[in-house]
Amino acid sequence: MKILHIAGYGVRVGVNGGSLIIESKSGKRKMPIWEVDVVVVASSGVSLTSRALRLMIRSGVELLVLDSRGDPVGIMYSSYYTRTPETRRAQYLAVASGRATYYMVSIAKCKIGSQASVLERLSVDFSEKRLRAHAEELREKAGSLEELLSKGNFDYVRSGVMSVEAQASKIYWSSLALTLPRELEFNGRDRESVDQFNMSLNYAYGILYGLAWRALVLAGLDPYAGFLHVDRSGKPVLAFDYVEMWRAPIVDEVLVRAFRKGFRIKVDGGRIDTESRAEIASLISRRLRERCPNAYRTMTFEEALKGYALKLASSLRRGSSYTCYGV
Repeated sequence: MKILHIAGYGVRVGVNGGSLIIESKSGKRKMPIWEVDVVVVASSGVSLTSRALRLMIRSGVELLVLDSRGDPVGIMYSSYYTRTPETRRAQYLAVASGRATYYMVSIAKCKIGSQASVLERLSVDFSEKRLRAHAEELREKAGSLEELLSKGNFDYVRSGVMSVEAQASKIYWSSLALTLPRELEFNGRDRESVDQFNMSLNYAYGILYGLAWRALVLAGLDPYAGFLHVDRSGKPVLAFDYVEMWRAPIVDEVLVRAFRKGFRIKVDGGRIDTESRAEIASLISRRLRERCPNAYRTMTFEEALKGYALKLASSLRRGSSYTCYGV
């Protein structure tokens, strides 16, 4: 996936022929539209002409707008969806009938499973035996989720899933802390923390949320009707559900490796500066082009994000099982 990251006050995006023209104080650059999959607008003060928007829509290029913290504010995409009415009816019925508990447990299992897989890979690469032991603990936690399905009650199952996820999260983040340089002072996942690793996670997750949102919509799903996360007005909670299985392999693992190799961000006024944001976006973009290990076929992470969303839509329509990523 090719991400065009745009940030900076006074930046203007226009069109010349079949290319986007990005003008800023530092000059002008030309980006052929066929070399772009997603345009990420990551700051205020950026303007896009209507010609640029039309060219992007005709070419199937999505526009993702982030706020200063990296959270997605909105996304623009083509009006073509895949079997939307049938898929969305099945999605809403799953919630109304209680079948949502099955998807809730499946997604949670895959999230914890993907975290375990990341720890296993890092254990081998960094010769850290403790990570493998923690990965085994995580797999035990994931396996325990199946017992919840026999309870039936939606609220009971959801409460149980949240409890197991919290236990797994504590193991996972304390394990990742072992892999990072001490100077980073990373003591665990904290969205409000100002340490470099947590700030980088926040920003990278924002990009990933937008891409997950995009994959779900193109599969015909309603990103606002979730299974695990409680519905909230204006919040794409299904995207929050779906992204859980991808955060560890696409963001966490990539940032751990980058920080161990000397990557550092610059902070300006309590926010990640423009150059560092672009570097984080570049790390995620490269990861998306890499092979996705243990996927249902040989594919990149970009293809997997789309493929597993299509499988979720198909599972809902057919009432069949859903094999998500990370188990």
